[in-house]
Amino acid sequence: MFQKSMKNAMAAKMDCVEATIGVTVRSMPAARVWYERLLGKPPELEPVPGIIEFRVGETWLQLEEGQVGSGGWVFRMGVQSLEQERTRLTRLGITIGETVRVPGVIQFCDFKDPDGNSLSLYELLTSQKS
Repeated sequence: MFQKSMKNAMAAKMDCVEATIGVTVRSMPAARVWYERLLGKPPELEPVPGIIEFRVGETWLQLEEGQVGSGGWVFRMGVQSLEQERTRLTRLGITIGETVRVPGVIQFCDFKDPDGNSLSLYELLTSQKS
């Protein structure tokens, strides 16, 4: 009986229309400036005091001030030109890790925000690149 109900539940997919990634930062004023520089724009929303949100592609990045810990997650952003973004971020004083290339598939690099949160840029190298 349990397997049959699980099979029925798995047949219907989630109707997700967008996603939000919540990131905890130590200082909202400092994080706001850093992420505005990173993304090249101010946040789109401040839904409630103490939370700001940036639209990044089809995803929302939500910053909230609080106790920073090692969340075990990475915010990955797909870009049209990895080298162009690396150059831009380096000029802003952001330390970027080495570029890792998987020929014909992807190239990416990792970095951290001032609170130690993990971020990554990637560029698809396939014909499915959008």
